Amino acid sequence: MGTDRSLSPKARRRAVGAAIGATLLLVVVVLGLAFANSVGASKVAGNAEELHRANATLGTAALTRAAVVQATTFTELAATDLVTAEDLDAAMSEAADARDRLAQLQGLSASTVSEAPLTDFLATIDQTLVALEAGHFDEAKSILVDDGEPIYTELVDTLQDEQAEIQSRIDANTVGSRRTNELIQFFLMLAIPGSAVLIYRSIARRQMRELRLKVDLELEKEREIGRAKDEFIAGLSHELRTPLTSIYGFAEVLTDGGAEDTSTAVELSRIIANEAAEMTRMVDDLLAVARLESTGIQIEMSPTHVAEVIDSAMLPFERAGMTVRRAGGDAVVSTDAARLRHVLINLISNAARHGGPNVGIEVSVGEGVVDIEVWDDGAGVPDDRLENLFDTFIHNGRATLMTGTLGLGLGVASRLTALIGGKLVYQRFSQKSYFIVTLPLLAGAEQPAEAHDDVPVAQLIRAMSA
Repeated sequence: MGTDRSLSPKARRRAVGAAIGATLLLVVVVLGLAFANSVGASKVAGNAEELHRANATLGTAALTRAAVVQATTFTELAATDLVTAEDLDAAMSEAADARDRLAQLQGLSASTVSEAPLTDFLATIDQTLVALEAGHFDEAKSILVDDGEPIYTELVDTLQDEQAEIQSRIDANTVGSRRTNELIQFFLMLAIPGSAVLIYRSIARRQMRELRLKVDLELEKEREIGRAKDEFIAGLSHELRTPLTSIYGFAEVLTDGGAEDTSTAVELSRIIANEAAEMTRMVDDLLAVARLESTGIQIEMSPTHVAEVIDSAMLPFERAGMTVRRAGGDAVVSTDAARLRHVLINLISNAARHGGPNVGIEVSVGEGVVDIEVWDDGAGVPDDRLENLFDTFIHNGRATLMTGTLGLGLGVASRLTALIGGKLVYQRFSQKSYFIVTLPLLAGAEQPAEAHDDVPVAQLIRAMSA
């Protein structure tokens, strides 16, 4: 069995304590040399101690802030199972240890310039840790962001100013013993890189932990995509199997003698034609979605008579024995006739399968636009599904994927309508459901006269919305 090379939290604390102890030992040696040599060297040593204290305080404050931020983030992620209880405990322990190390540095120097902001910063850290231990994540985050960050910025500025002042005094007191000065510089060169290595090691460890969390999140996203694909394939198989079963079954009836009765043969042929047309619509929707998501769909805009497209869209339904009520006249638009026909077929199919017993289509011309209204007298779309009505692949559990108010059909219709320069909306009006395709009229074209006994629904809706 392999050996875990990562250090335990206790071992990491011992390593950090040893590093700080070694650094402080170097400072003591520097002070001894300075006092043994001369008063001037003593001043240099004192200044070096203060500089080290400022350096150590600045680095430890940064580590403490990062550790508390990590503990706060792990507390938030603990509820999502992305962070284990062991990781959260380790993060809280590191934050507490970092806070204790920072408190140990308080008061080591005679300088009091940074004492006030350091005290305030430690107070905000304590408040944040208390809130996290009590499970109050929002309170902890508020304290850390609203109170801790301004105080931390003030502490950093103060320590940097203190470092600059101390360095100036050191430079002014370098008139002492050359040998002592060289020794002091030598030990300082050991102390500063040691602190830098400690800081870098802690930062690198946190970066590795963040990277692991990011990888886990990406893996979870991939799993979600895989589950969505599996659900879609299962739903697609079910949807295709339904019309195929009908076509195969009724074709066997016709083959086994059902064609001898003319009325029965006509009825079965209509059912087969209807199911075949529905399968064709499903395949067209799948191809449209694939092209929309990959290379895109080529749109060929040309002057088009709306009435001709409507007749073409209604034809397969009429052949299957369905009655679609027709009202309104004609209009000339600049559009892609094939894509408009695809949209209308999807809307009529949606109304026939999920609407009321009566389905109709009406054309009305407004100010610079033509409205094609596909309506039915069914119960309409539930309020909780209106927000996702035109989203592709949105469905409810095991509900139909290919048709209805939450499948490919309406999503494809909405996206195709936008591609051909129009807009598709849903409205409930006077106990009927209306899917309205609005397209701009072709500029300069002579528009056919239209006759309406009543004001078209689309115009009434726009008037009420104005």
